[in-house]
Amino acid sequence: MPHVSDQRPAPRTPYAPRVVAQRTAASAVSAARAAAGPPRLWNALVVAVPAAAVLVLGYRHRWVGDDALIYTRAVRQILAGNGPVFNIGERAEASTGTLWQWLLALCGFVTGADPAVLSVALGLLTTAVGWLLAGDAARRLHGRTARLVPAGVLVLLPVCAVWDYATSGLETGLATCWLAGCWWLLARDERRQLPLTAVVLGLGPLVRPDLGLVSAVFLAVWFVLLRARRRTTVGLAAAACVLPGAYEVFRAGYYGVLVPLPGITKEASGANWGRGLLYAANFALPYRLWVPLLVLAVLGSFLVVRRTTRVAVGSVRPAARLPRRPVLLVAAPMVSGVLSLLYVVRVGGDFMHGRMLLPGLFLLLLPVWALPRGRAVVAGGTVLALWAVCCLLLWRPPVVSGSGEIWDTHVGYQQATRDPYPINQRLHGERPTVYRAEIARALRAKSPRLVLETTYNRPHLTLPLARDRQVPVAGAMGFLGHNGIVVPLEGLAVDPLSLAHPLGAHMERSATARAGHEKPVALAWLVADLTDPGTPLPPGVDPRAVAAARHALTCGPLPELLDSVRQPMGPARFWHNLTGSWQRTAFRFPAEPRAAEAALCPRN
Repeated sequence: MPHVSDQRPAPRTPYAPRVVAQRTAASAVSAARAAAGPPRLWNALVVAVPAAAVLVLGYRHRWVGDDALIYTRAVRQILAGNGPVFNIGERAEASTGTLWQWLLALCGFVTGADPAVLSVALGLLTTAVGWLLAGDAARRLHGRTARLVPAGVLVLLPVCAVWDYATSGLETGLATCWLAGCWWLLARDERRQLPLTAVVLGLGPLVRPDLGLVSAVFLAVWFVLLRARRRTTVGLAAAACVLPGAYEVFRAGYYGVLVPLPGITKEASGANWGRGLLYAANFALPYRLWVPLLVLAVLGSFLVVRRTTRVAVGSVRPAARLPRRPVLLVAAPMVSGVLSLLYVVRVGGDFMHGRMLLPGLFLLLLPVWALPRGRAVVAGGTVLALWAVCCLLLWRPPVVSGSGEIWDTHVGYQQATRDPYPINQRLHGERPTVYRAEIARALRAKSPRLVLETTYNRPHLTLPLARDRQVPVAGAMGFLGHNGIVVPLEGLAVDPLSLAHPLGAHMERSATARAGHEKPVALAWLVADLTDPGTPLPPGVDPRAVAAARHALTCGPLPELLDSVRQPMGPARFWHNLTGSWQRTAFRFPAEPRAAEAALCPRN
C-alpha cells in the first residue's frame, strides 16, 4: 500500500465542463468569423447607402434661395472680368463662403452653365462625398474587421433640413465635405502627405469664417497625434495658414476690411443668447432631436465604460486607460462641434431653419457615425431606426415661427415661385414683376435713374441718378439676390439691408428683426448717396433727414470709408486699405441720419 503522504487529493473542478464548453463555443465562433473573412461588403453598404440616400433626398428637395443668388451675381461679375465684387466700381465682399464663390466661378468658367444650377449640382456632389468620407472614417477608426452598425448617420438622414441644405445654392454642402474630409484625414493617419493634410485642415476660414474654430481644434489634435519636432510643427502650421493668410491680406487690401461684409452687418462677434436659444429650439423641437441624442449619449457612455473596465467573476476591476489616439480622434469633432453650436447660439442664430446648426450637429455625430456591432449597439440602433422612421414620415418644421424671425425657406421659395424646384436664375428673376418692369423702364429712359423699392413688388420711387455714378441704372430692393438678377451687371444693385452695402454695414443696429436684417438703410441715406443735391424729393422722403445724411457723408471717417471701396484700385490704394483695415472693420456710426450728423460732424 502506498504511504499516506504519497496520496494527493484530486483537484476540485466543479465548473471545468462549463469553462471548456464556453471556450469551445468561443473558438468555434472565432473560427467561423475567420473563415468568413472581414465584413467588407456589409461595411461598404453601411458607408455607401446613406450617402446614396442623402443624394436622392437632396435631389428631390433641390432649390436655391435669395441668399444663394448673392453668390451667383458675384460669380457672374468674376466671369465677366469685373473682379470679385457685387457691383462694378464698388468693392464689397457679399459672399460669406470664399471657397464656395471661387469654386462656382471655376466651374462656371469651365462649363458656361447657370451658376445657380451649378450650385445645386455641386451642393449635392459635395454633400454625398462628405457622407462617404464620414462613413469611411468610421470604418478606419473601428478597424477593417469590425462589422459596423449605422448609428449617428440615422440621426441626420431623416431630418428634412439636411435634405434642404444639400442644395439651396449655399456653401453647406462644401462645409459638410470639408468637415468630413478633416475627420477622414485624422482617422487615415497618413504621414507621407503631411503638408497636404495641413493645408486641408487650415481651410476652415475660407469655407466659412466661423469654421476657423474647427480648423484650430483639428490642427491642435493633429499636432498632438503627430508628436513631431518643433521645427516640423512650425512648418506644418505655416502650411495650414498660408491660403487663409494670403487671402486675408488680399481681402484687407482689396475690400479694406478684415471680414466679409455680411460678418460686419450681422455683428458676428456680438451676443444674442435669447434669440440663439429660440433658434436652437426651432431646430431641435420639431424633430424631437433630444431622443436620438440621448440614446447616443447613453450608448457612448456604455461603450466607454465597457472599454475601460474588465469584468471578472463577481467583481469589476479597472483596466488600463483608453488608448490615447482614439480619445483624441473622438475629441476633435466633439469639441469643435460643441464650440460651433455654442457660437451659433451666442450670435443669435439665423433666419433659415436649422441651416447654421447643421455643421455643429454633423461634427458631434462623426465619432458615432457607425459603431462596431454588439448587443448594446444593435439595441441602440433599433431605437434610432424607429425614431428615424417617425421623423422621416411625420415630423416637419413650421414654415414660419418666432413671429416671422425663422423660416423654412425651402417651402417659402417653392410657394413664392410656384415651382417645386426653383433652381435657376430666370425663374427667380421673374418673381418681382413690378420691380422688374420699373428697372426695364428706367433702362429705357434718356438719363440714368434710381429705382427705390419701399414695399416688395409694389409701386416704387424713381429719381434721377447722381451724375458721378457712371452706371445705366441703380435699384434698391430688400431681396438682394433677386435684385442682383434683375439689375444688369453694369448697373448698381443696392442692398438696403446692408449685406452688400459698404456704408450700411458699418451702421449701428437699428432694428430687432430677424437675424441678418438688423441694419436697414434709411431711405434718406440712399437718396443722399445716390442722387445729386437739389434733386426734388417725392412724398414720404424727409428733406431734413436727407440734408443731414448728405452732411454726414462728408464728415469723420465716412469719406475715407467710401473711398476705400470706390476709388480705383492701385498699389497705393491697396496699401492704404490694408493698413487701415482694422480701424474700418471696427468703425460704427448711428443709423439715424441726424444722429449720425451730430456724432460725426464737428459743430461750428
